[in-house]
Formats: sequence, C-alpha cells, structure tokens
Amino acid sequence: MKFPKGIGRRDLTYAAILGSVAGLAGVLFFILLLSSMNTTETETAEQTSQGKEEEVIPVQSTNNNIEVDSSVEFFANQHGVFSSQAAALEFTSGYASLNTSAVVEVDGSYYVWSSVTPIKEDIVLSDNPTSFVKPFKLSGGACTNPEIQSLPKNLQSNDRSKFYFEEGNVPENIPEDWQSITSAISSLSDDLGVARLHLIAHYMTKNDCLKIEF
Repeated sequence: MKFPKGIGRRDLTYAAILGSVAGLAGVLFFILLLSSMNTTETETAEQTSQGKEEEVIPVQSTNNNIEVDSSVEFFANQHGVFSSQAAALEFTSGYASLNTSAVVEVDGSYYVWSSVTPIKEDIVLSDNPTSFVKPFKLSGGACTNPEIQSLPKNLQSNDRSKFYFEEGNVPENIPEDWQSITSAISSLSDDLGVARLHLIAHYMTKNDCLKIEF
C-alpha cells in the first residue's frame, strides 16, 4: 500500500471546516439536551405541586359547644361577704332593713346583697348596715339552655313589663318559674333591683353554667 507523501493545504482546510461543524453540532446537541431536561423537570415539579394541592382536604370545625359572649355588667348593693352561708344568714337576720336581701354564692364566698341594677347611680347606699357598690359581670355563655343563656340580657332591662307578665303573655325566652319568683317578691317589694337580685340568686343556685365575675 502506498501513502501520500504530504497533505495539501486544501485537505487541511477541509478537515478544519469539518471539525468546526462537528464541534458546533455537538454544542447545539448539548444545549438541546439540557433544555429538554429542564422542561421535563419543570413539568414534573408542576404536576407534583398540583397533585399536592388536590390532596388538600379542607377541615370543617365540628365543635358546637362554642361559648357565647353574653356577659352583662351589673352593680350590687353589697353589705358584706362571708365564708359560709350560715354566717351570711345570721348577719342578715340582725337587720330589719335586710328582710328583702339575698345571699349569693360566688366561688365559695357568700355575698349579702340588697339590690342589683345595671345602672350604678341607681344604687342607694345605707349606713346601718353600711353598704357599697360592687360591680360584677353575669354571663350565661356557657349555658346550653337558651332561656338561661339569655338571662343576663333579660335582667338588664329596667322596664317593669319585662319582669312582670300577664297570664299567657310570657315570652318564649323566659324560664318557666320566672313568674312565681317575681310574684313572691312583689308582695315584699316593688323595687326592680330587689326582683333582679332574687332572680339572679335563684338561677345561680339552679344553674352552674351561670357565672359571676368581679
């Protein structure tokens, strides 16, 4: 076999052109390959994100025992506070002016009140025995019975027609024994503050859900 003695200029030029074209083709192929990979990764990421979004299930609250904010501020005419009901009753028995008072138990303490009103200026203080204004909030928010839950709002009224009802005209949101209590108190006093006090004392005793906060 015979080999050429030398490579001509034209052959070198041709080889250089072929090499450049081959290199450029390789670069283009590499760029296209990278672009294809990025597109695939982007689509995969989007599909994964959409899949996660579709898997999210909204959670609905099933808690029906949400406490309603139904607290109302009142003012009591307070004559004393005692550690036992017996001591409180003994104290009231020593004063004729406290014949319409009531003992209200709050967190283990027994308060002697003679009236309760939503208006501070309506309190008439006494000297014998001495008294002072005791502000408090009455709340029925923890009660499930609508009649007891709305009790603080109903007691807030200073309208006599909201306390004393004719037979057959009792509103639906008033407890059944309301009339018997107000009827008994009216024979001793026509003061709405006294009626309100005894209604609070009565329903506080029967319903633990009613709360007094100072």
